[in-house]
Amino acid sequence: MLARLILLSVMALAPAGPYNQGNQLYARKDYAGAARAYQQALKAGPSADVCYNLGNALFKSGRIGPAIVQYRRAHHLQPRDADIGRNLSFARSYRVDRVLTVPGPVARVLDETFHLLSRREAALLAAVSFLLAALSLSVWVVRRRTVWILGTTVLAALSLFGLITQWVWAGEVGAQPAVIVAPEVNALSGPGEEFKQILLLHDGTEVRIREKRGGYLLVQLPGGSGGWIRSDAVERVY
Repeated sequence: MLARLILLSVMALAPAGPYNQGNQLYARKDYAGAARAYQQALKAGPSADVCYNLGNALFKSGRIGPAIVQYRRAHHLQPRDADIGRNLSFARSYRVDRVLTVPGPVARVLDETFHLLSRREAALLAAVSFLLAALSLSVWVVRRRTVWILGTTVLAALSLFGLITQWVWAGEVGAQPAVIVAPEVNALSGPGEEFKQILLLHDGTEVRIREKRGGYLLVQLPGGSGGWIRSDAVERVY
């Protein structure tokens, strides 16, 4: 029993080793070394803090695309963190390729609203609110007091909000977002170097993966255009 407790303690403390090492290397401005340490720390499991720090180290190393990938992963885990949002926007401002479409104010508000919670938080909110709403409704059936039906309505709304937030995150993950991580890459009309070049994409450009054939991926830009690129030139966000 004692040996098991010691083993669990060591396992719990294991991620702190490379994480702390990464912080020390980052403080010494060894950004490449810090990035390697943070990547080692992530082998223990996803962490918003580690992804964020890894994004910072990659950005300082001049690797805009991989930094955006890590900031987006951190945002997925901790969407209300203002530092993550600011650094993601800052990294995006360094991209060579500009966004072809800009969402309107209504779309922006809706996007922010349904990204207030992480996917896990939304699932918990939906489940707990639904159970409490069912309990509140049961009490209202017995006592017929307005306060219980009002409580049921509020709780049902919270549960619906959680479900919609989950649906939004699921849609985002299912869209297979990815980021160009090569300095530049040709987008071709087909899955091979013999096809015609359509676009020239650069480090940090965000795309969606639509299809895979051999060593090539069909990617789509926010504006709808796209082409086939080498799979080693892009990194999936999720």
